[in-house]
Amino acid sequence: MVDVEYLQLQLNDYCDELEVLRNLSKVTIKNYRQTNDYFIRYLKENNIDIDHKPDFVLKKFIIYLKKDKDNSYSTINKYLQQIIQFLKYLDVNVNIQLPKDNSKNKKIKYLRPDEVSEVLKTIPKELIRDKIIVQTLYRTGLRVSELCNLKKHDLDVNSTEKAIAIYVYEGKGGKDRTVYIDNKTLKLINTMVYKRTIKNMDGEEYLFTNRNGNRLSERSIQKIVKKYAIATDRRLALEGRQTNFKDRLTPHTLRHSFTIFLLNYSNKPINEVQQLLGHSNISTTQIYSKVDDKRIKQSYENINW
Repeated sequence: MVDVEYLQLQLNDYCDELEVLRNLSKVTIKNYRQTNDYFIRYLKENNIDIDHKPDFVLKKFIIYLKKDKDNSYSTINKYLQQIIQFLKYLDVNVNIQLPKDNSKNKKIKYLRPDEVSEVLKTIPKELIRDKIIVQTLYRTGLRVSELCNLKKHDLDVNSTEKAIAIYVYEGKGGKDRTVYIDNKTLKLINTMVYKRTIKNMDGEEYLFTNRNGNRLSERSIQKIVKKYAIATDRRLALEGRQTNFKDRLTPHTLRHSFTIFLLNYSNKPINEVQQLLGHSNISTTQIYSKVDDKRIKQSYENINW
Protein backbone atom coordinates (compact mmCIF):
# COMPACT_ATOMS: atom_id res chain seq x y z
CA MET A 1 0.00 0.00 0.00
CA VAL A 2 1.40 3.40 -1.03
CA ASP A 3 0.21 5.67 1.82
CA VAL A 4 1.45 9.21 2.46
CA GLU A 5 3.88 8.16 5.22
CA TYR A 6 5.49 5.70 2.84
CA LEU A 7 5.68 8.38 0.14
CA GLN A 8 7.41 10.79 2.48
CA LEU A 9 10.04 8.24 3.50
CA GLN A 10 10.66 7.23 -0.09
CA LEU A 11 10.98 10.86 -1.18
CA ASN A 12 14.10 11.20 0.97
CA ASP A 13 15.65 8.13 -0.67
CA TYR A 14 14.62 9.42 -4.11
CA CYS A 15 16.34 12.78 -3.53
CA ASP A 16 19.48 10.96 -2.39
CA GLU A 17 19.43 9.02 -5.66
CA LEU A 18 19.03 12.24 -7.66
CA GLU A 19 22.04 13.68 -5.89
CA VAL A 20 24.42 10.72 -5.85
CA LEU A 21 23.51 8.55 -8.82
CA ARG A 22 22.17 11.14 -11.25
CA ASN A 23 24.40 13.98 -10.04
CA LEU A 24 21.68 16.62 -10.40
CA SER A 25 22.17 20.14 -9.08
CA LYS A 26 21.04 21.17 -5.60
CA VAL A 27 18.52 23.56 -7.15
CA THR A 28 16.97 20.78 -9.27
CA ILE A 29 16.76 18.40 -6.30
CA LYS A 30 15.18 21.15 -4.18
CA ASN A 31 12.53 21.69 -6.85
CA TYR A 32 11.74 17.97 -7.06
CA ARG A 33 11.46 17.73 -3.28
CA GLN A 34 9.21 20.79 -2.96
CA THR A 35 6.89 19.63 -5.75
CA ASN A 36 6.47 16.13 -4.36
CA ASP A 37 6.10 17.44 -0.80
CA TYR A 38 3.28 19.60 -2.11
CA PHE A 39 1.63 16.59 -3.77
CA ILE A 40 1.98 14.45 -0.64
CA ARG A 41 0.36 17.19 1.48
CA TYR A 42 -2.51 17.33 -1.01
CA LEU A 43 -3.03 13.57 -0.66
CA LYS A 44 -2.91 13.74 3.13
CA GLU A 45 -5.27 16.71 3.45
CA ASN A 46 -7.80 15.04 1.17
CA ASN A 47 -7.34 11.55 2.60
CA ILE A 48 -6.42 10.13 -0.82
CA ASP A 49 -4.56 6.87 -1.41
CA ILE A 50 -2.43 6.97 -4.58
CA ASP A 51 -2.32 3.15 -4.62
CA HIS A 52 -5.75 3.00 -6.25
CA LYS A 53 -6.22 4.54 -9.70
CA PRO A 54 -3.11 6.82 -9.75
CA ASP A 55 -4.18 8.32 -13.11
CA PHE A 56 -7.51 9.35 -11.61
CA VAL A 57 -5.74 10.88 -8.59
CA LEU A 58 -3.41 12.87 -10.83
CA LYS A 59 -6.34 14.14 -12.90
CA LYS A 60 -8.01 15.37 -9.70
CA PHE A 61 -4.73 17.05 -8.72
CA ILE A 62 -4.55 18.82 -12.10
CA ILE A 63 -8.07 20.14 -11.62
CA TYR A 64 -7.14 21.29 -8.10
CA LEU A 65 -4.03 23.12 -9.36
CA LYS A 66 -5.99 24.90 -12.09
CA LYS A 67 -9.37 25.65 -10.52
CA ASP A 68 -8.39 26.14 -6.87
CA LYS A 69 -4.84 27.49 -7.20
CA ASP A 70 -5.06 29.12 -10.66
CA ASN A 71 -1.70 27.76 -11.79
CA SER A 72 -0.68 28.14 -15.43
CA TYR A 73 -0.62 25.03 -17.60
CA SER A 74 3.15 25.30 -17.95
CA THR A 75 3.48 25.23 -14.14
CA ILE A 76 1.02 22.33 -13.86
CA ASN A 77 2.93 20.32 -16.45
CA LYS A 78 6.21 21.00 -14.67
CA TYR A 79 4.70 19.71 -11.41
CA LEU A 80 3.22 16.65 -13.11
CA GLN A 81 6.48 15.69 -14.80
CA GLN A 82 8.34 15.82 -11.48
CA ILE A 83 5.62 13.85 -9.66
CA ILE A 84 5.42 11.20 -12.39
CA GLN A 85 9.19 10.68 -12.23
CA PHE A 86 8.91 10.10 -8.48
CA LEU A 87 5.98 7.68 -8.89
CA LYS A 88 7.88 5.73 -11.53
CA TYR A 89 10.74 5.43 -9.05
CA LEU A 90 8.18 3.76 -6.74
CA ASP A 91 7.05 1.43 -9.57
CA VAL A 92 3.63 3.07 -9.63
CA ASN A 93 2.20 2.66 -13.11
CA VAL A 94 1.19 6.06 -14.52
CA ASN A 95 -0.39 6.59 -17.90
CA ILE A 96 -1.75 10.11 -18.04
CA GLN A 97 -1.61 12.77 -20.75
CA LEU A 98 -0.37 16.21 -19.69
CA PRO A 99 -2.75 19.13 -20.28
CA LYS A 100 -2.29 21.04 -23.51
CA ASP A 101 -0.20 24.14 -22.92
CA ASN A 102 -0.94 26.92 -25.41
CA SER A 103 1.35 29.39 -23.66
CA LYS A 104 4.23 28.30 -25.90
CA ASN A 105 2.44 30.02 -28.78
CA LYS A 106 2.22 33.34 -26.93
CA LYS A 107 4.63 36.15 -27.64
CA ILE A 108 7.57 36.55 -25.28
CA LYS A 109 7.26 39.48 -22.89
CA TYR A 110 10.22 41.85 -22.90
CA LEU A 111 11.17 45.50 -22.50
CA ARG A 112 12.91 47.66 -25.08
CA PRO A 113 16.20 49.31 -24.03
CA ASP A 114 14.48 52.70 -23.59
CA GLU A 115 11.86 51.09 -21.34
CA VAL A 116 14.51 49.47 -19.13
CA SER A 117 16.14 52.91 -18.87
CA GLU A 118 12.85 54.35 -17.60
CA VAL A 119 12.69 51.71 -14.87
CA LEU A 120 16.28 52.39 -13.80
CA LYS A 121 15.54 56.12 -13.78
CA THR A 122 12.70 55.50 -11.32
CA ILE A 123 14.91 53.85 -8.69
CA PRO A 124 16.12 56.43 -6.11
CA LYS A 125 19.88 57.01 -6.28
CA GLU A 126 20.36 56.17 -2.61
CA LEU A 127 18.87 52.68 -3.14
CA ILE A 128 21.93 51.49 -5.00
CA ARG A 129 21.36 47.79 -4.28
CA ASP A 130 17.95 47.84 -5.98
CA LYS A 131 19.37 49.58 -9.05
CA ILE A 132 22.18 47.05 -9.32
CA ILE A 133 19.71 44.15 -9.06
CA VAL A 134 17.63 45.42 -12.00
CA GLN A 135 20.68 46.47 -14.01
CA THR A 136 22.55 43.20 -13.44
CA LEU A 137 19.53 41.07 -14.41
CA TYR A 138 19.22 43.07 -17.63
CA ARG A 139 22.90 43.23 -18.54
CA THR A 140 23.80 39.60 -17.77
CA GLY A 141 20.65 37.59 -18.55
CA LEU A 142 20.98 35.77 -15.23
CA ARG A 143 18.05 33.81 -13.87
CA VAL A 144 16.75 35.15 -10.56
CA SER A 145 17.96 32.02 -8.73
CA GLU A 146 21.44 32.53 -10.20
CA LEU A 147 21.48 36.16 -9.11
CA CYS A 148 20.48 35.18 -5.55
CA ASN A 149 23.32 32.66 -5.36
CA LEU A 150 26.05 35.03 -6.58
CA LYS A 151 28.91 35.34 -4.13
CA LYS A 152 31.40 38.16 -3.95
CA HIS A 153 34.24 35.92 -5.06
CA ASP A 154 32.32 34.94 -8.23
CA LEU A 155 33.60 38.09 -9.93
CA ASP A 156 36.83 40.08 -9.87
CA VAL A 157 35.86 43.30 -8.10
CA ASN A 158 39.30 44.79 -8.81
CA SER A 159 39.10 44.27 -12.56
CA THR A 160 39.67 47.22 -14.90
CA GLU A 161 38.43 45.34 -17.97
CA LYS A 162 35.46 46.62 -19.98
CA ALA A 163 33.74 43.26 -19.55
CA ILE A 164 34.13 41.50 -16.21
CA ALA A 165 33.55 37.75 -15.95
CA ILE A 166 30.96 36.44 -13.50
CA TYR A 167 31.20 32.74 -12.75
CA VAL A 168 27.82 31.01 -12.41
CA TYR A 169 27.99 27.72 -10.53
CA GLU A 170 25.25 25.10 -10.84
CA GLY A 171 22.84 27.07 -12.99
CA LYS A 172 19.77 25.41 -14.47
CA GLY A 173 20.47 21.73 -15.07
CA GLY A 174 23.50 21.90 -12.78
CA LYS A 175 25.62 23.55 -15.49
CA ASP A 176 28.40 26.05 -14.77
CA ARG A 177 28.97 28.95 -17.15
CA THR A 178 30.50 32.40 -17.44
CA VAL A 179 28.54 35.60 -18.06
CA TYR A 180 29.84 39.16 -18.20
CA ILE A 181 29.04 42.52 -16.64
CA ASP A 182 30.16 45.99 -17.77
CA ASN A 183 32.66 48.04 -15.74
CA LYS A 184 30.10 50.77 -14.91
CA THR A 185 27.90 48.24 -13.16
CA LEU A 186 30.98 46.81 -11.40
CA LYS A 187 31.72 50.28 -9.98
CA LEU A 188 28.19 50.41 -8.59
CA ILE A 189 28.67 46.95 -7.08
CA ASN A 190 31.90 48.04 -5.38
CA THR A 191 30.15 51.14 -4.02
CA MET A 192 27.32 49.00 -2.65
CA VAL A 193 29.70 46.59 -0.90
CA TYR A 194 31.77 49.49 0.50
CA LYS A 195 28.68 51.21 1.97
CA ARG A 196 27.56 47.95 3.55
CA THR A 197 31.02 47.40 5.01
CA ILE A 198 31.30 50.80 6.73
CA LYS A 199 27.83 50.26 8.23
CA ASN A 200 28.79 46.76 9.44
CA MET A 201 25.96 45.33 7.32
CA ASP A 202 28.02 43.32 4.85
CA GLY A 203 27.54 39.55 4.76
CA GLU A 204 30.51 37.26 4.42
CA GLU A 205 29.57 35.51 1.19
CA TYR A 206 26.66 36.68 -0.92
CA LEU A 207 26.70 39.66 -3.24
CA PHE A 208 23.05 40.66 -2.76
CA THR A 209 21.92 40.71 0.85
CA ASN A 210 19.20 42.08 3.10
CA ARG A 211 19.68 44.44 6.05
CA ASN A 212 20.86 41.57 8.22
CA GLY A 213 23.60 40.63 5.77
CA ASN A 214 21.80 37.45 4.73
CA ARG A 215 21.28 36.24 1.17
CA LEU A 216 18.34 37.83 -0.63
CA SER A 217 15.66 35.30 -1.55
CA GLU A 218 14.19 34.90 -5.02
CA ARG A 219 10.86 36.16 -3.69
CA SER A 220 12.51 39.31 -2.32
CA ILE A 221 14.06 40.11 -5.69
CA GLN A 222 10.76 39.50 -7.45
CA LYS A 223 9.08 41.96 -5.06
CA ILE A 224 11.80 44.56 -5.64
CA VAL A 225 11.40 44.37 -9.42
CA LYS A 226 7.60 44.51 -9.17
CA LYS A 227 7.80 47.55 -6.89
CA TYR A 228 9.70 49.54 -9.50
CA ALA A 229 7.46 48.32 -12.30
CA ILE A 230 4.49 49.88 -10.47
CA ALA A 231 6.46 53.01 -9.54
CA THR A 232 7.52 53.53 -13.16
CA ASP A 233 3.92 53.21 -14.37
CA ARG A 234 2.87 55.88 -11.85
CA ARG A 235 5.73 58.24 -12.71
CA LEU A 236 5.14 58.06 -16.44
CA ALA A 237 1.37 58.40 -15.96
CA LEU A 238 2.00 61.82 -14.40
CA GLU A 239 3.74 62.75 -17.67
CA GLY A 240 0.73 61.57 -19.66
CA ARG A 241 2.42 58.35 -20.79
CA GLN A 242 0.47 55.14 -20.37
CA THR A 243 2.63 52.08 -19.75
CA ASN A 244 2.01 48.61 -18.42
CA PHE A 245 5.22 47.60 -16.68
CA LYS A 246 3.22 46.17 -13.75
CA ASP A 247 2.09 43.25 -15.94
CA ARG A 248 5.19 43.04 -18.12
CA LEU A 249 8.19 43.47 -15.85
CA THR A 250 9.59 40.54 -13.86
CA PRO A 251 13.14 39.28 -13.27
CA HIS A 252 12.60 36.78 -16.10
CA THR A 253 11.34 39.57 -18.38
CA LEU A 254 14.72 41.23 -17.90
CA ARG A 255 16.39 37.99 -19.01
CA HIS A 256 14.16 38.03 -22.11
CA SER A 257 15.01 41.71 -22.67
CA PHE A 258 18.74 40.97 -22.46
CA THR A 259 18.36 38.27 -25.10
CA ILE A 260 16.25 40.43 -27.42
CA PHE A 261 18.75 43.26 -27.10
CA LEU A 262 21.71 41.05 -28.07
CA LEU A 263 19.97 39.34 -30.98
CA ASN A 264 17.73 42.06 -32.40
CA TYR A 265 19.47 45.31 -31.46
CA SER A 266 23.15 44.34 -31.31
CA ASN A 267 23.16 41.54 -33.92
CA LYS A 268 25.27 39.22 -31.76
CA PRO A 269 25.86 35.67 -33.06
CA ILE A 270 23.19 33.33 -31.76
CA ASN A 271 25.71 30.74 -30.54
CA GLU A 272 27.33 33.39 -28.30
CA VAL A 273 23.95 34.36 -26.88
CA GLN A 274 23.10 30.69 -26.31
CA GLN A 275 26.26 30.26 -24.26
CA LEU A 276 25.61 33.38 -22.17
CA LEU A 277 22.07 32.23 -21.40
CA GLY A 278 23.08 28.66 -20.58
CA HIS A 279 20.66 27.12 -23.09
CA SER A 280 21.40 23.46 -23.79
CA ASN A 281 19.66 23.61 -27.17
CA ILE A 282 20.12 26.46 -29.63
CA SER A 283 16.48 26.07 -30.72
CA THR A 284 15.51 27.60 -27.35
CA THR A 285 17.60 30.68 -28.14
CA GLN A 286 16.21 30.91 -31.67
CA ILE A 287 12.74 31.70 -30.29
CA TYR A 288 13.99 35.15 -29.32
CA SER A 289 15.24 35.98 -32.80
CA LYS A 290 11.67 36.02 -34.15
CA VAL A 291 9.83 38.32 -31.77
CA ASP A 292 10.51 41.93 -32.69
CA ASP A 293 7.95 42.57 -35.44
CA LYS A 294 8.35 46.34 -35.11
CA ARG A 295 12.04 46.19 -36.03
CA ILE A 296 11.25 43.86 -38.94
CA LYS A 297 8.71 46.41 -40.21
CA GLN A 298 11.21 49.28 -39.84
CA SER A 299 13.86 47.27 -41.65
CA TYR A 300 11.45 46.52 -44.51
CA GLU A 301 10.51 50.19 -44.77
CA ASN A 302 14.17 51.05 -45.31
CA ILE A 303 14.56 48.72 -48.28
CA ASN A 304 15.47 50.68 -51.41
CA TRP A 305 13.45 48.85 -54.08
